[in-house]
Amino acid sequence: MNPVFMERWSPRSFSDQPVDADDLAAVFEAARWTPSWMNNQPWHIVYATKDADRQAIVNTFMEFNREWASAAPVAGLVIAKTELEGRMASTRDYDVGAAMMALTLQATMLGLSVHQLGGVELDDAHELLGLDPATGSVLTGFVLGHRGDPSQLSDSQQAKEHPSDRKPVTEFAAEGTTFPF
Repeated sequence: MNPVFMERWSPRSFSDQPVDADDLAAVFEAARWTPSWMNNQPWHIVYATKDADRQAIVNTFMEFNREWASAAPVAGLVIAKTELEGRMASTRDYDVGAAMMALTLQATMLGLSVHQLGGVELDDAHELLGLDPATGSVLTGFVLGHRGDPSQLSDSQQAKEHPSDRKPVTEFAAEGTTFPF
């Protein structure tokens, strides 16, 4: 297995060092090449690096995420198209998740970190973007950047600043045709 999978984790400490424009372009290019049902590419990623816009995105995150996420030099929201029908609609979130995994692994290969977060005030995010939920649905937020000094985090956040344990493969994958879990 490629070590990038084990190197990737979701830190909360980020430095304020800007992300190089070429690196930022590379992570979005990785998302671009993600496979999707019928090449539908149902994802949209809105991000900001400029202070006012970046902070506006961070302000849509739930308060417990704002505490640490505001230090990251890139903040974004991940949107899925909602104007899909049939099979494309049923695979939409799967495809968007795959695009974010590609983005995250590319960032890891570049020495960057991504922390995706579900703790987003969805109504606030839709309002900020002027996004009609009939057109697109905010699924997650994320921050991206260089890892920072964990001692700058609150004590409760410092305690979480390490890779999470993973379930053993036997808890989620099984050969055969019977659902064993």
